Amino acid sequence: MLCSRGLHSDLSPSMLFISPGRRLWPEVRPLFSQQDLLQRNLQELRRSLELMDTFQHNILEETEPLQSSVALQPVSFQLDKDGQHFGLTLDTRGFSPEELSVRQVGRKLRVSGKTEKKQEDGKGSYSYRLQEFRREVDLPEGLNPEAVSCCLSPDGKLHIQAAKEEADRELSIKRSCEEEPQQRESSQTQDSTAQTHNTP
Repeated sequence: MLCSRGLHSDLSPSMLFISPGRRLWPEVRPLFSQQDLLQRNLQELRRSLELMDTFQHNILEETEPLQSSVALQPVSFQLDKDGQHFGLTLDTRGFSPEELSVRQVGRKLRVSGKTEKKQEDGKGSYSYRLQEFRREVDLPEGLNPEAVSCCLSPDGKLHIQAAKEEADRELSIKRSCEEEPQQRESSQTQDSTAQTHNTP
């Protein structure tokens, strides 16, 4: 009797019910509700992708003219070599003389130019345009490197010219190598005597 009473007291009615917070297996949901949730997630993802695509398209439209203006533009040139002259013509429209540089290093000519322009469209955004070029040309043999000249024409073309060195040159012959120093000394003494006579 005592045993049955003890067993009965251990299995109280409160122990037969399990609290809803602790379940021994996952809650079973109907299959159609899971499909519905998946459909909603897919629709949200599709909307997000469409929004990203529109945003990317707008950015590309705005930056397309900017990309074309930042690209380095090739500068055309024409090289003329004849028997007596050397000429180099570069199309430098859009460059001012201050934005161009011509350097002569030995028998090499280095021509470069760089221009930067910033334009505002009035809507708060602006475009930036960069144009840059570099050319290096070897001066042909027989040209006088001291006689290289350059000029910028009104049509925006840079002309670089050099004349050929004279192969033959007639030199004058002096009677004596000492004639010149003696003439200099006599002219200096005449100048000094003239100055002393002029002073009061």
